[in-house]
Amino acid sequence: MFPDAPHEPHVLRLPPERLDALEAWAVGGTGLAAAARVRDPDGRLALIENAWTDGPFLPGGGVEPGERPREAARREVREETGLDAEVGDPLVVLDQSYRTPADEERFAAAFVVFAATAAGEIPPAPALGVTDDEIRAAGWYDGLPADFHERDLLAPYLCR
Repeated sequence: MFPDAPHEPHVLRLPPERLDALEAWAVGGTGLAAAARVRDPDGRLALIENAWTDGPFLPGGGVEPGERPREAARREVREETGLDAEVGDPLVVLDQSYRTPADEERFAAAFVVFAATAAGEIPPAPALGVTDDEIRAAGWYDGLPADFHERDLLAPYLCR
């Protein structure tokens, strides 16, 4: 998938109950997630905070059956920020290995990050997401925050 985009290995060690919850998506579903680095005309980044990331992160989520990754990224940006983004090329593909804390691999998946542009106001968090409590915060950032989730892994691709 996306052979022209850079690929990075990404190991996620999660508790068994979290792995159990994700396994149906990874094995019986698409096993694919899409996100977008959304910039506005001033170069600011649209970022969100949710329950499963440690700090601000890119808007994104699971690709639904029959949905193309770019379409999923566009849908997720709209759901999580209220913005209508123009989604471009992939910046990076994370080849994910989901493992137990004891390092036993349970399944694999892929996470594609696209470049995107959008403009406008981001609504307050309670108006965003599919469920009432999905998005804790969302807004424009002048740069990549120090506490950005997976900063070391993604910064080389997001800051160009």
